[in-house]
Amino acid sequence: MINPIYGTDVLLNAALWVAERLPEQDRRIHKLFKILWFADLLHLKQYGRSVTGDTYIAMNYGPVPSALYDMIKGNCSPELRVFTQYDRGFFDISKKCNMDYLSESDVETLQKAFDENSKLSFDGLVKKSHASAWSSAWKEGENTSIRMSEILDEIDADDEVREIVKNEREIMAALSVKND
Repeated sequence: MINPIYGTDVLLNAALWVAERLPEQDRRIHKLFKILWFADLLHLKQYGRSVTGDTYIAMNYGPVPSALYDMIKGNCSPELRVFTQYDRGFFDISKKCNMDYLSESDVETLQKAFDENSKLSFDGLVKKSHASAWSSAWKEGENTSIRMSEILDEIDADDEVREIVKNEREIMAALSVKND
């Protein structure tokens, strides 16, 4: 499992925030992943960081948050197994969102992404998420990470946002070396 840059608690609670708001009949993994993708793009453009900190993989039906995908498949520690997957990509949750892990801007952006994307159909979400970042990484039959530089190009990030992202990644890399 790829570890999200802000840790699994932030990622998990962002996913739970979205999942709690999806009606049961609409609680599909694909929809959850795409709402988080668009929330991450919005937050990155406005604040220079994503909400989830997850690494996205270009898969057939659009970007997929790697660590969250592993959590949903059950490839994670027991305390992160809060998703129950069942027929045709639907899922359920066994835990409530802990708002202590989400900032005010995280929640604002999650709400905006939810409002803009929760009513879209499967095909509508596929089409919308197949923009330049996904296209740059997509290779039939492979699960390739979407590079941050491609995501920044897709959102037309300005120099300030690009510098914030670069600095944050350097700091997180240094911290992970220290903790090893």
